[in-house]
Amino acid sequence: MTPVTLHPESIVFTPWVMRNPISTYRIQFHKDFTFTDFERIIPYLDKLGIKTVYASPIFEAVPGSVHGYDGVNPQRINPEIGTEEQLQRIHEVLAQRGIGWLQDIVPNHMAFHPDNRWLMDVLEKGTLSLYSTFFDIDWNSPHHQGRLMVPFLGDPLDDVLNQGELTVSYQDRRFVLTYFDTAYPLHLRSYASILQAANEPPSEPLRELLVQLAELDDITDPTTYALHSTALQIKLDEWLRQSPAKSFLGKCLRALNESPAQLRRIIDEQAYRLCFYGETDFRINYRRFFTVNSLICLNIQHQHVFDHVHHFTKKLLETGAFQGLRIDHIDGLYDPSQYLERLRQLAGEDAYIIVEKILKDDEDLPTNWPIQGATGYGFLSIVNNLLTRTSSQESFTRFYQELVGDRKVVRKELYDKKAYILFQHMGGELDNLFHLFRELQLANEEQLTALPNDTLKEAIGEFLIRCPVYRYYGNRMPLDPTEADAIRNIFDHIRQHKSRLSPAIDLLEKVLLTWPSEENTAYTNRALQFYQRCMQFTGPLMAKGVEDTLMYTYTRFIGHDEVGDSPLYFGLTVDEFHQKMMDRQAKWPLALNATSTHDTKRGEDVRSRLNVLTDLPDEWLDEVRIWQTLNHQLKTSVVIDGSDESDEANGAIESPDPNDEYFIYQTLVGAYPMPDQDGEDFPNRLDEYLQKAIREAKRYSSHNTPNEAYEEATKAFARKLLDTNRPFWKRFDAFYRQIADLGIINSLAQVVLKCTCPGLPDVYQGCERWDLSMVDPDNRRPIDFEQRCESLDALLHHSSTNRWSELWRSRYDGQIKLHLVYTLLQECRQQPVLFAEGQYTPLMVEGYYKDHVLAFARHDTQHWYVIAIPLGIARLCRDQQTTPITIDWNDTHILIPNEAPKQWQHRLTKAEGMAETGIRVTDVFADVPLGVLKLGSVDA
Repeated sequence: MTPVTLHPESIVFTPWVMRNPISTYRIQFHKDFTFTDFERIIPYLDKLGIKTVYASPIFEAVPGSVHGYDGVNPQRINPEIGTEEQLQRIHEVLAQRGIGWLQDIVPNHMAFHPDNRWLMDVLEKGTLSLYSTFFDIDWNSPHHQGRLMVPFLGDPLDDVLNQGELTVSYQDRRFVLTYFDTAYPLHLRSYASILQAANEPPSEPLRELLVQLAELDDITDPTTYALHSTALQIKLDEWLRQSPAKSFLGKCLRALNESPAQLRRIIDEQAYRLCFYGETDFRINYRRFFTVNSLICLNIQHQHVFDHVHHFTKKLLETGAFQGLRIDHIDGLYDPSQYLERLRQLAGEDAYIIVEKILKDDEDLPTNWPIQGATGYGFLSIVNNLLTRTSSQESFTRFYQELVGDRKVVRKELYDKKAYILFQHMGGELDNLFHLFRELQLANEEQLTALPNDTLKEAIGEFLIRCPVYRYYGNRMPLDPTEADAIRNIFDHIRQHKSRLSPAIDLLEKVLLTWPSEENTAYTNRALQFYQRCMQFTGPLMAKGVEDTLMYTYTRFIGHDEVGDSPLYFGLTVDEFHQKMMDRQAKWPLALNATSTHDTKRGEDVRSRLNVLTDLPDEWLDEVRIWQTLNHQLKTSVVIDGSDESDEANGAIESPDPNDEYFIYQTLVGAYPMPDQDGEDFPNRLDEYLQKAIREAKRYSSHNTPNEAYEEATKAFARKLLDTNRPFWKRFDAFYRQIADLGIINSLAQVVLKCTCPGLPDVYQGCERWDLSMVDPDNRRPIDFEQRCESLDALLHHSSTNRWSELWRSRYDGQIKLHLVYTLLQECRQQPVLFAEGQYTPLMVEGYYKDHVLAFARHDTQHWYVIAIPLGIARLCRDQQTTPITIDWNDTHILIPNEAPKQWQHRLTKAEGMAETGIRVTDVFADVPLGVLKLGSVDA
């Protein structure tokens, strides 16, 4: 593939494309996939039918970043990726082809890293820094004496000092404190101590510098302080360039670094406090992303911070390089509604804006947000549940309860995991909320002293844990009645389950939901501040408790242990699916339809394969029981000593335990490469995946305190399962091949839904072919675009009357999916308004197999499409002893509305027909069990 040559005179701006995407393709940029690499694949994406590039963060990030969410400078393109000039050239090339650019931005946080110059300025100057209000730091925390935590030491500070791992040095015109390859700037108040450490009489230039350093103590204005301190550092650097001064500096540094007492004094007088990383589990004075110490959050709610952070983004919107924005972690912001209103004003009415948002329990996006929708996790969940057989829930649950020897209730498990994360890893955040409540004077001393010890803090914790969604969005008091009722229900639930907290809950309810008879604006604002602050932590708690813990421990059916989905869910009826699609069309017709993302736990085709298991519960569970017997001898006894973060009992256990063993079997069935295809280094990938899964589960091991004995025993067990000479492999291979074929049909049906349901189809990089990846970093492996380009060219230059039969015969190579994606994206290009704005009409299916077909129409006043996919065909294949493409559909037919045209053409197979009272499913699924029919006059 070669880059496109730009012909500026031929640039064509398509209004619809520039305003709203038709389809998006997610690209993960990093040092090994740069703008230069991207330029080479533009012709391929255009040929595929992509109308918008959906780019991961491209602003400067931590060196070597593989994702870009650890930004250090939002006002510069990441030099590891490319330059602003390259981006503008790419924009011109894309515009020539009518392709837009949707940019992922990160307003919630930045990297806590030496390359973050704003943050390093805060470390150097403390509250006198021009950037001290940029970061969400609690300078008044009672545990830190006005100093920002820097929790990156591998051991407690005293131990690090005794080991000689901290030294003072001079780098880049300033004194720094070095710890291995990291350097933290020193406050100018320390410069005098450093320059007098050698106990030698100061020279005249040095005496002058010392006087000026002392005068800095009298400056209280940050702007004035910044000017004077910079001037002093320049002057010092000029002096130190002289040979006598260089020698003098060497003596000072040697004397200082050889004196632990002097070094400790220097450390103690900084605006920050170096400490052991584990301290943040119970004490912290800055807001971080989830529980990641190395990501510090921004006060984006302040207008000056918003303006500064978005300055470069605004420029790129104005120059046309960006046509849309994707907002990362909207739930982390103090006031998401305010942020989006400001962003809309900055970006303009024509910009396409979507937010990363995970919805729970039929929650909907706030309809007052000035956006086009969300990034697609909700759509992923809906489709995943549609392809899950609801009636199998009882069988799966009963088997799982027998397997783990406990009647696990998933809602109780959810509560337990969130509580574990809060009290074991976010204790500092909870402590800060408790102190904020007191600091805001939301209750008087009499009310507080009337409460039993610590019950108020515990009550605040229960409020966070029991929040059923990621967060609520109220930004004024009194809260909206619906939101107030939801908060009241949480309080009632706590009283019901923990009555001893009732007095504290009564106080919280009075503060947040009961208002004084006379208006008290100041108190109202303080109560709102506390409420919104709480909401900034319910999301991280849900994410860490559910996505990063429960989804690795509750393995009843791992197909729903997915971001956007939930272990609580187990299927969706056809009627429920139709209702959700009609709601989506009415409210968010331009939201993304995603089926894989950079954050999904499993690739889209893994889930499609796993869903087949719910169609054959008896066969699947019987097979698992046989596998357990065959493989029992492969297990190893491991001692769990409780020294890690385990929430399990101590003692000797078999590794893997039954829960993890079942997890492995599901993973193998779902993720093992397609039959007779390249193994893609599957054994090593599985090793890495299992290690991450075990540590995320935090049952026997964790990231902080890994239990390598349990991990290695579990990985060894899994590797032995892949031994083709063992009895297990023969049974597994036969079973998985059967499931793989049925999973392919589910995968293709998923593509059809993604491209034709309300919303805009999104393709995650590489997923136009089979995507059997596991969680990151596995799902961020390099993509062979050269191969995809050659495959697409071969498809387009090969004509055959038996195209789908040939594609099915070679189905394992992924060509069949690529062809389907290409064909459907062409339909979206030809009918962008219909698929974005057209009506969604559920269609009735009648006949013997009516429960195995889902059908709907997309239409406007002039054009009609009828879409049909099979459901649960595994049972039909079993009962008819046939293959997915030779099923006898008997008399099953799709009813067509009277006002719809009767003539139809199958857009995949080019078959044609007339619909009298309906369309026979046998005719629709003749060559491939998928229906994309265009009604009306037949065209090419």
